[in-house]
Amino acid sequence: MHLRESDSSTSSNSFVAHSEDLSLTALHEMLSQLQSEPSSKSDEIALIKERIRNLLPQVDTGRALPQKKTPHGRTKVLHLNYIRSQADEPVELEMAYVRFVAQTVQALGLRLEILTHKAGRDDVEQELTKDEYKGLEYVILTAQNPVSKWAEDSVEYLSNGQPAVLTPFDDQLLAWAMTAGRRHRWQGMIAPENLEEALQDDHLWILLGTRVNTLKTGRAREQAAQAQGQNVGHIRAYIEGGNLITGEDAMGNPVILVGKDAIDATAYLYQLNQDEVKQLIREDFGLAGVSQVIGVEQPGKFHLDMGMLFIGQGVVIVNDSREAFKEAKEMAEMVPCLTTEKMAAKLQLQSALEEAAANDLQVAGIEVRRAKLENDVDYNFFNGEFVAGKDGLSYYLTNGGSKEQADWFQTLMVEDWQVVDEVIFTPPAIAQKSLQDQGGIGCRLKGSQR
Repeated sequence: MHLRESDSSTSSNSFVAHSEDLSLTALHEMLSQLQSEPSSKSDEIALIKERIRNLLPQVDTGRALPQKKTPHGRTKVLHLNYIRSQADEPVELEMAYVRFVAQTVQALGLRLEILTHKAGRDDVEQELTKDEYKGLEYVILTAQNPVSKWAEDSVEYLSNGQPAVLTPFDDQLLAWAMTAGRRHRWQGMIAPENLEEALQDDHLWILLGTRVNTLKTGRAREQAAQAQGQNVGHIRAYIEGGNLITGEDAMGNPVILVGKDAIDATAYLYQLNQDEVKQLIREDFGLAGVSQVIGVEQPGKFHLDMGMLFIGQGVVIVNDSREAFKEAKEMAEMVPCLTTEKMAAKLQLQSALEEAAANDLQVAGIEVRRAKLENDVDYNFFNGEFVAGKDGLSYYLTNGGSKEQADWFQTLMVEDWQVVDEVIFTPPAIAQKSLQDQGGIGCRLKGSQR
C-alpha cells in the first residue's frame, strides 16, 4: 500500500492528531508512512492500528446462517442476474443462461428470481412470457444500475430470510491486502521470481477474488432488496460468495469453509489476526464456536467453488493437479523453453495450493477426497448448485463438458458417491464461453430457501 504524494510531507504527529474521523483508506496510508519512517514511535503506530480496528462495523445480519451449498441445503429458489452489453444491447450468451435456468427451474418445480437493469427487464420479460414457460414461477427485480452476471458472489441469503451483502472497500486497498496475504502464505511453494510474478500478474496466474467490490454489485442487490421491503445485512469480512461454502460436518453441525484470501485480506484491512477474523465470521453467521469457521487455502483458484466441492456430511472433494504437474515438469525438462517452464511453474503452484487446501480441511476434521474435476475451460464440475426438486429428489446443476466427461461425473455423483439423484449439465458451448470469463453456472446462480 502506497501513500499519495500529497500525504508524503505530513508529519506523523499531525497524522495521529487528526486520525479519528478519517476513512479506512486514509488511515492505512498514514500507517504505511509511519512504518516507513525510522523515527516513528511504536505508540503512534499502535494508535493508528487501534483507529483502524475501531472502524469495524457492528453485526447487523441477525447472526443467521447462510444458505447451505450442500445437498442438505434443500435449495428451492435460484437467483440469477441478467446483463446487457456495455453498448446496452442484448447478449446471446446471457439470454442462453436465462433460458437454461428457466427451463430447469420449471422442470424441477423451483422458483426463479432474476435481478437485472431497466433495459434488461424487457429482454427477460419478452423471453419468459413465451408459452413454453407457462407455469414457471418467477419474479424480476430491477436494479437502479447495471449489475454483474455473477449472482453468487455479491450476497448471502440467510436462514432468517434476510440477505447480507459485502461491505465495500477501496479497490486498491483491498487488492493490496489480499496480495499481502498471498505473499505471506505462498512463500516456498514456487521459486521467488515466479512468486513475485504470480502476485503482480494475478490475472495470468490465480486471479484475485475482488470483482464484487470492483463491480459494486452488492450495492445493486441491496437496493433491490430494500425496494422489496427487506432488511439487508452486511458481511464484515471480505468474502465473495464463491469463496464461502456453508455445509455440515459428519455429525450434522453447521460449518463454513472460507478461503484464506478472504481471511487474510480482512485481517490486513482491519489490523486483526486470523482468529479474530474467524470470530467476526462466527458472529455474523451465528455459529456456536469459532472452530466451525474453517479457513481453507485457495485450491489453485481465486474462489473455493472453482476447485472444491462440498458434497455434504463432512466430505469435500478437492481438485488433484498432481499428475498434470508431473507431466508439465517432464515436458519442461524435455523441451526447455519459457512456455513449458512457465506452465510447469503454474501447475507447481496450483498443485501445492491444492495440497495445502486438503490439509486445512483434514486438520479441521473434514474428510477429503481428491479428483480431477476441472480442466481450465474444457469443463469444471466443482462449480455448480445443489437443489431439491418438487419430486423430493436431489439434483446438482453444473457446467457441461464432453459426453464422456459428463457420463463419468454423473456416475461419480449418483452411483459412487451417492450424493444426488441426477446431475443436470449446462450446454457445453455456453459452459466453455462462461468459463473463459472465469466463471461457470455456479457463479451465475445463488440458492436460497425462500
